[in-house]
Amino acid sequence: MRKFILILSVLFIACESSEERRERFFNMGNKTLNDGYYEQAIEYYNQSLKETPNYAPALNNRGVARIESDHPYEAILDYNQAIQIDPNYLDALFNRAYAYEEIGQYKNALKDVNTIQTLVNDSAFVYFYKGLVQTKMKNYDDALESFQIADELNPMNPETLINIATIYYFKEDYDTAVNLIDKALELSAENANAYSLLSLIELEKKNYQSALTEVNRAMDIIPGEPYFLNNRGYIYLQMDSLEAAIEDINRSIVLNPKNGWAYRNKGIYKMRKGDFQEAINLFERAIKTGEFIDELYSYLGDAHLELGNNEAACDAWSKGEEQNEMQSKQMLDQNCD
Repeated sequence: MRKFILILSVLFIACESSEERRERFFNMGNKTLNDGYYEQAIEYYNQSLKETPNYAPALNNRGVARIESDHPYEAILDYNQAIQIDPNYLDALFNRAYAYEEIGQYKNALKDVNTIQTLVNDSAFVYFYKGLVQTKMKNYDDALESFQIADELNPMNPETLINIATIYYFKEDYDTAVNLIDKALELSAENANAYSLLSLIELEKKNYQSALTEVNRAMDIIPGEPYFLNNRGYIYLQMDSLEAAIEDINRSIVLNPKNGWAYRNKGIYKMRKGDFQEAINLFERAIKTGEFIDELYSYLGDAHLELGNNEAACDAWSKGEEQNEMQSKQMLDQNCD
């Protein structure tokens, strides 16, 4: 009986058209992609593309599988092909923007978002995402405008309010930021990101105990969240509780090895311990993540200065100035010709 079924299956497959084989492998790829088996998904999409090399959905989804398996540059190549076939392919444009963002190419990400806006000009999500990219570029006024438009299009989204509050936090208008966070909490009382941002504001005010209280509230809502762990580690650094700090920072790295902020904070810990070369290694690792990380080059320059590498220090601060790092600018003016 089993042999008979097998023969029928072989006959059925043999009678498939090229288009049917393409769709069969495409659907198999989608299932394995959703199940998290990215390499197998890529193989299925390869088979689908053998049948139809210019099949844009398979190129797009293969790109998704590649970026999920930590190959963003290969993913971008797939998205490029999909968009070349269909210049208005929204999924591929969004995915390429995400990929550019992941590797720190924010200008290219923004360019794709602007293209998307010409196709969908009344989407709150598009303006929201545009604001996120502009924030990473430190274009705070532009980001604020994007988030405000997103809020007008979808006024009941607490995450939009929190991101507007984040812009005011970066602009050091803490009162406005806190008022917006309070409005977000009225819409979503258990919003961990709101408490996390309150923690950062208290940290800037040097209210370390209050900052610790707020980040712990965030972690009560989402226990073990790596970004919150890293933020708490940074608070402990400011409180000079170094062992508590490194415990949280190391846990954050284990849970999310891609978090450049955690490598920055671990570098700060190493500087406090007097291990400046290891601090430099960690800061450089943070740079390689391509993330927007505040004052990263400032710390890198400081570590080089401690080792007597004045030229390397000035080079780091110069790069920091290009990233609008205030501390880097000050150190550059004070120490470099």
